[in-house]
Amino acid sequence: MEDSFASRLKGLLAQRQLMLKQVAEAVSVSPSAVHKWTRGGEIEYERLLALARFLGVNWVWLRYGEQALADLESSGASDPHIRALRQKHLGEIMESEARMKFAQEAAGIVTWEWNVLTDAVSYSANAATLFGRPIAAMDDFRACVHPADVARVKELQQRALSAPGMHEWEFRVQREGETRWISSRATLVRDAEQRPVKLIGVSLDITERRRTEAALRRNEALLAKAQELAHLGGWYWNLQTDDCAWTDEAYRIFGWAPQAFKVTMERYLASIVDEDRARVEAAIREAVATRTRYRVEYAILWPDGSRREIREDGEVTVDEHGNAVTMVGASQDITEQKQALRARRGGEERVTLQ
Repeated sequence: MEDSFASRLKGLLAQRQLMLKQVAEAVSVSPSAVHKWTRGGEIEYERLLALARFLGVNWVWLRYGEQALADLESSGASDPHIRALRQKHLGEIMESEARMKFAQEAAGIVTWEWNVLTDAVSYSANAATLFGRPIAAMDDFRACVHPADVARVKELQQRALSAPGMHEWEFRVQREGETRWISSRATLVRDAEQRPVKLIGVSLDITERRRTEAALRRNEALLAKAQELAHLGGWYWNLQTDDCAWTDEAYRIFGWAPQAFKVTMERYLASIVDEDRARVEAAIREAVATRTRYRVEYAILWPDGSRREIREDGEVTVDEHGNAVTMVGASQDITEQKQALRARRGGEERVTLQ
C-alpha cells in the first residue's frame, strides 16, 4: 500500500467521512487546494499545521509518515546532532553560556524549549517569577498572555517554525493583578534531515524599558510642542565628523520642511545674510577655541526670500582630554519681538518729536 502524504490524507478523510469543502473551510483554503493535496500536491508548512490540528493528528506523521515520527521522537536529547544545535542556538541567543547563566540568576531571564512534535514545553526553574505561574504546557503559557495578544503571539510562533533565523516578539502577560511586558527571542532547531524539531528561546521582563520608552516619547512630544510654541529649535554639531542633527522646529525656523534633508554647516551658514555671516562664523570659532558658550543674533533668508531674525546660543562639550568634540545649542526666531521693539521705539521717537 502506498505510504505518502496524499494517501494518509485520503485515508483520514474517508475514515472520518469528511468532505473536501469541510476541510477547506477549516484550514482557510479552496476545495481545489485540498483536492490537490490528496493527489500529491505540495502543502505549505502553516497549512500543514492547520490541517493536522483539524484532523487531530501529529503533523510530522501526516507529512512524513510513521518512520519519520519514530526517528524524530527517538532523537531528542540522545541525538548528538540535536544537542550540538541546541548549544549553538542558545549561544547565539544569549551570546555565551556564561552570560546565559548570569542573566538567568541576576536578570530574571527565562530559557525555554518547545517541542514542535509533541507540543510539550520545558521552561527553566525561574519561569514562575516571570509569568506568575509555573509553565508545564503550552496552555499554561497562553493562559498568562494578555487576551489581546494571544492571537498575535500564536501567529509569530508559527512564523518562527517556518522561517529561518532569529525571531523576536514582545507581548503582555497578566501577573499578580498587573500587566507586564515580556520580550522573547527564539530560533528553530532542525534535525539532520532539516525537519523542524524544537523552538528554543529566552524571555525576559521589559516592563521598565517599555515605561521608560513611553515616558521618553511623552517628554519628546512635550519638548517638541514647547519648541514650537517658543519658536525654539535645538541642534547638535559633531566637530570631529562635521555631522549635524536638528530638531523639527529648528528646520521650521530656517524655513525648511522638518528632516527633509541632512543639515550641514555649509548649508546653515549659507542661509545667513551676507552682512552677518562672518560675525557668526567668528563667534563659533571663538567658542570652539576657548571652550566657552556663545550667544549671537543674526538674520537669515528663507527659501522664499523672507527675512527672519534669529537669536542663537551654543555651548562646546569636551572629552576627558579637554578637546572640543561637539557643540549643542538652540536657535530662536525673534522676528516678531524685533519688529515689536522697533515699532515701540518708533512710537517713542514720534512722541519725543511732538
